[in-house]
Amino acid sequence: MPTHNYNLRPQNSTDLAFIQHLYASTRAAEMSGCGWPPEAIAEFLRQQFQLQLNYYQEHFPDGEFWLIEQEGRAIGRLYLSWGKTTLQLIDIALLPELRGTGLGSRLLNEVLARTDASGLAVTLHVESQNPAVRLYQRLGFDIVADKDVYLEMHRPPRSVTTDQVTDKALPRIRLDQNQQPRHISTERTVTRSD
Repeated sequence: MPTHNYNLRPQNSTDLAFIQHLYASTRAAEMSGCGWPPEAIAEFLRQQFQLQLNYYQEHFPDGEFWLIEQEGRAIGRLYLSWGKTTLQLIDIALLPELRGTGLGSRLLNEVLARTDASGLAVTLHVESQNPAVRLYQRLGFDIVADKDVYLEMHRPPRSVTTDQVTDKALPRIRLDQNQQPRHISTERTVTRSD
């Protein structure tokens, strides 16, 4: 049975190779049927990763960019953008061997506890064929727009009791002008365990 102990820490420039590998793993099934040689696939995914990184920097300059670790090993990423009324779940991804183990659900439930405690709605975009759509629906997200390849999903805030709220103080980070993640506050990194 997998452990759901994990750490969240601010992403930094030494994590870019892992983040690029993680990104490629999220596209592996899609690319396996394209018929391209491995070198062409690798170059395409490198370019797509860079475009995504640039997009996140431009559109979410105050976003939180987390690296998820388990026992000191990088296993995923969690990107969030907090607004006055809404949290944008920019991205969540885990290594293939950790998908479907419940860790993603646990991370999302912790994020949702934070948003509910703050009275915030949550929005996200997800590929329409992504199995995570079912998870999001189980967590209370509704499809509000079908944008061809992507679905826009929304979850209104829910009321919570004080015993449901745990310490969710996470450091805020963002990407700097050189596209390298950097820490922008002094709050602590959070460790979670079962």
